[in-house]
Amino acid sequence: MTFNIYQLDNLYLDEAEPLLEDYQDEIIELFANSTEGQSYLETHSDMGGWIAHLIYYGYSYEGFTLPQMTDDDVKLVLESLFPRKISLFSPEDADDAITELIAFWQFLKREYQLSNADAILEYLHEIEPNFRDIMNDTSKFGMAKSFFMMGQKAGFDMSTQEGLNQFTLHYNAKGAPQLAAEAGEREDLFPTFPNFDLLSGSDNESDYRFHSLLSAAVESEAEKAT
Repeated sequence: MTFNIYQLDNLYLDEAEPLLEDYQDEIIELFANSTEGQSYLETHSDMGGWIAHLIYYGYSYEGFTLPQMTDDDVKLVLESLFPRKISLFSPEDADDAITELIAFWQFLKREYQLSNADAILEYLHEIEPNFRDIMNDTSKFGMAKSFFMMGQKAGFDMSTQEGLNQFTLHYNAKGAPQLAAEAGEREDLFPTFPNFDLLSGSDNESDYRFHSLLSAAVESEAEKAT
């Protein structure tokens, strides 16, 4: 069956959400098997994570679809949502993002003749030298990402359920204001938290779904505390 890149367009969110994961997987597989994807894999060991982030955060938070998003839409996702929501295990984890997205949009331009591709590619080339700094700018971090980074700095493995729960206990026991101050975060930003049961049934503990679940859980608990 031919992939329909327009299938999410003009759907309500509740109609599109059940389709989103399969949509992502299918377009990433098509890209991986394309000339552009194969060329990318010659110098990179894997692909797809940043593409999935773009599709997921763009659609779930702003309603952007690949055929309809503009360069300003991509800028919003990459410079606001990504640094706020996506936690990195090291600053260098951001380095492949733009290269992957450029190859992906070159594929979309050739395969689907998307009229938005040229402007988006121009923007991606412009942002590439600065993207690592954008992703690691602490002033852009959301509450969940700040919580995640505090755990990493404290030496906990925040990619596992066990590590997440161990840090949550440590965080609550030591005191949120003290830990936040040590990590350079606002002392009034964080309430105490319960253990977060996020990873049961997950096949990939470090994928975007984990960070999305953590973000939602932390923000939900913070709202209860205010």
